[in-house]
Amino acid sequence: MKRSIAIVLFCCLAVVFTGCGKGGGGGTSTPEEENLSVKLNTDNPAKSISSSHTFTVEVLSKMPSSGVKVNVNVKREDNSVGVYSTEYTTTAAVSTVTISGLPMGQVYCVATVTVTSVTKPANTWTGSFRVLWK
Repeated sequence: MKRSIAIVLFCCLAVVFTGCGKGGGGGTSTPEEENLSVKLNTDNPAKSISSSHTFTVEVLSKMPSSGVKVNVNVKREDNSVGVYSTEYTTTAAVSTVTISGLPMGQVYCVATVTVTSVTKPANTWTGSFRVLWK
């Protein structure tokens, strides 16, 4: 009887210990990507002394592994006509953008900047500022 209890106990322990292994072949899980946090380094409204304006886009959150896509779209505030547009991909935390083609005079334009994770397109940040060539 003692021998049969020992065998049953041994079998139970064997099942428990083989089930508590490191996990099998499920692959490695990737850590969750941080939500994008971005800062536009410029005045708002920005006043330029020429037809161009330079500012920086600074990703404050951890940079996604494949980088981000930055889209800059500038339109006149009075009639929504497009003035300037660019799109680029970067892995740098800080990138410099120069808007060109600003209309002369007291015409405000709205620059909309959208930053999107290349890895996870649902992870986006959008900001804007006003600019004029004075």
